[in-house]
Amino acid sequence: MADISSNALSGLLAQQRALATVGQNIANATTEGYTRQRIELSARPPVGRLGPGNGVEVATVRRQYDAFLTSQLRETRSLQQQLETFNFQAGLLDDVLADPQGGITPALQAFYSAVQELSDDPASGSARVALLNEGEALASRFHYLESRMRDQARFGNQRIEDQVNEINALASSLVDINIRIQGATGGAPAELLDQRDQALLALSEHVAVSTIENANGMLSVFIGTGQSLVDNANAFTLGTAQDPRDATQLRVVYNGANGTGDITDNITGGELGGMLDYQRTLLPEARNSLGRVALAIAETFNDQHREGMDLSDALGGDFFTTAAPQVAVNANNTGAATVTGLLTDISSVTVQDYELTFDGANFTLAREDGASSVTAAGPTLTLDGFSLTVAGAAAAGDSFLVRPARAAAQAIGVAVSDPNAIAAAVPVRTEAALGNTGSGAISAGEVLDVTDANLLDTVQVRFNSGTDFDLLDANGAVLAAAQPYTPGADIDFNGWRVDIQGAPRAGDTFTVRSNQGGIADNRNMLLLGDLQSSGILDGGSSTYQEAYSTMVGSVGAQTRQARVNADAQQVLFDSVQARRDSLSGVNLDEEAAYLIFHQQAYQASARAIATADTVFQALLSAV
Repeated sequence: MADISSNALSGLLAQQRALATVGQNIANATTEGYTRQRIELSARPPVGRLGPGNGVEVATVRRQYDAFLTSQLRETRSLQQQLETFNFQAGLLDDVLADPQGGITPALQAFYSAVQELSDDPASGSARVALLNEGEALASRFHYLESRMRDQARFGNQRIEDQVNEINALASSLVDINIRIQGATGGAPAELLDQRDQALLALSEHVAVSTIENANGMLSVFIGTGQSLVDNANAFTLGTAQDPRDATQLRVVYNGANGTGDITDNITGGELGGMLDYQRTLLPEARNSLGRVALAIAETFNDQHREGMDLSDALGGDFFTTAAPQVAVNANNTGAATVTGLLTDISSVTVQDYELTFDGANFTLAREDGASSVTAAGPTLTLDGFSLTVAGAAAAGDSFLVRPARAAAQAIGVAVSDPNAIAAAVPVRTEAALGNTGSGAISAGEVLDVTDANLLDTVQVRFNSGTDFDLLDANGAVLAAAQPYTPGADIDFNGWRVDIQGAPRAGDTFTVRSNQGGIADNRNMLLLGDLQSSGILDGGSSTYQEAYSTMVGSVGAQTRQARVNADAQQVLFDSVQARRDSLSGVNLDEEAAYLIFHQQAYQASARAIATADTVFQALLSAV
């Protein structure tokens, strides 16, 4: 009878433990990261070869856990967070650039409408004031967009610092869990393992990780290209530092057992990986593109404005302020060299960054995408529409970050303060002598070189015959004799160009002189207006508006692609999570069935104990 009692008692205790396990599952049905548990029972061995069994015992309480699914969940979550972060930042940038009211397009159109109005009435004071106001509005729009992008860059730096701090905190918590797991007797408690998995999943939301479980039950966690973040009971921290190439950017530094190192380029996954991707790809390209448009507007408008004459009979100056190529000195340079940049051809300027390096003998200027480069001993190197001049002594290994157009969006402004200083006229004008007898007609004239010291000198074109002419100064002295005449051919002299059509006769005279007092002349303003529809950028194939639209379109396309990628990764993550939950999650219907089953088994064991007691009492009564 003792065998019946002990066996029934072991069953009672085992089912009690099973009911407690089911209750634990039900209680944690909504606990994030909880892994459901199942009790496993085993029969006790019999006493002797022919003896009856010794009942049942609890072999283990097992977590319904799959290491592969858990690892896959972390990986998909890490990539999903990276793509979502990139998409969110790209969306903010796209909203700013694509705003039909806040973008460059309406301000550029309003500015050139003001140019057209002034060309219609070049002497109008109100039209001149309106042009200056619209120029200021255009510059302010560039300033606004650039400031928004700078704000995004600063926000990105702050988010990188925040991510690093959160990664360090999670690494520290994983060390605490490791220590508690090692100190646990009888194996690691399921709840601690759940906490560890949940901490790893949270860590993967910030950065991609890989793990190895050690023989002592502790876990080692790695990031980047194998840098140890958690090693048993030790945590190694991350930090941030200014980029030596660009002080406005942050780099991620790993503080390991053997020293520190920059691991920024090795970081992938999570919010940190997404933010770093955005900071080093889409955002700088957009800023460079915006600066290139501003640079093109300022440089080309200035070039043409300098070829005009204002109401005070002075040659035009710069209409817009602008900026030279931006050159940043690497903080790790040991030499004393300085580098200055100069724009040489706006049509060749790209949206890329460049790096100038010195190997001890030669300088190499290369685009960061590797598409072009030039090597020379110095001191001047020219590439992609700009040139760099090196002064001072460079040391081997020195480098400089070059951004040809980045600073232009912030630097652009209206340099003209006096409306009368707008150079609407062309500095030279032409006239034919009233006594001419031939059919020759001279063009209005255009400026080729505004820097020519003799540009405004009076020059006469006097024909010796119908086939040649002399160029004379205002006093009749010959400047160039017997020049061959071809109808319609260019006549270039003193920095100007004219052409004469028809059939002049001997003695016919044409004069090219300064356009002093030409307040009604709008020729230069017409040329300035033509710039809006002229091919300026991308080798002369893109107008200002087309270049800006291309930038907006590129940002929009990358934003849409980021959204598609993030949505696709979300679907994949949801699928993996569903598979993991089907294995490890708590199903209340299933737990209810287990509850009834173990309850019945518990009751049956109790009945067996009661039966054993009845038999035992009957035996006592008989004795």
